[in-house]
Amino acid sequence: RLGVLHVGQRIEEQADFEKIYKNAWADNANACAKQYAGTGALKTDYTRQRTHWGLIMDGWNSLVRYYKNNFSDGFRQDAIDLFLGNYSVDEVEPASPLHVQKDWKFLALPIIMVVAFSMCIICLLMAGDTWTETLAYVLFWGSASFGTFAIILYNGKDFVDAPKLVQKEKMD
Repeated sequence: RLGVLHVGQRIEEQADFEKIYKNAWADNANACAKQYAGTGALKTDYTRQRTHWGLIMDGWNSLVRYYKNNFSDGFRQDAIDLFLGNYSVDEVEPASPLHVQKDWKFLALPIIMVVAFSMCIICLLMAGDTWTETLAYVLFWGSASFGTFAIILYNGKDFVDAPKLVQKEKMD
């Protein structure tokens, strides 16, 4: 009807058009997903042509989304709430609800956990002179990494970057 194809031509016969269309569709999905989720869209290689590399990238994007959603996206929701008018600024209150002082544990505990887990893996890969020595090192570093992980899980809500501009009545 729009005159894109000549009379008698079928869309299935237009391989070049299909490739351009699918690439434009996947590029648009990536642009929208980056604005919304902070990563590229999942399954765009399926739109183009499914590959093993695309499957790996979907897994990576999912991990990045999980991290961003839980640990670094609270400010995005705050910005959306301000923009949409879901939060109204109280001019009488002098302190900004956006400024929250972080405790030392927010930096120290994740670093300790990563170092302890890395040392545990290194002790497994570079065995000591005896198996008891290797076992002692692995148990020490494994328990250190497990202990810090347990502390982080116990204080999990403190580590999550939740939106700060939540109206009090919405929380109940």
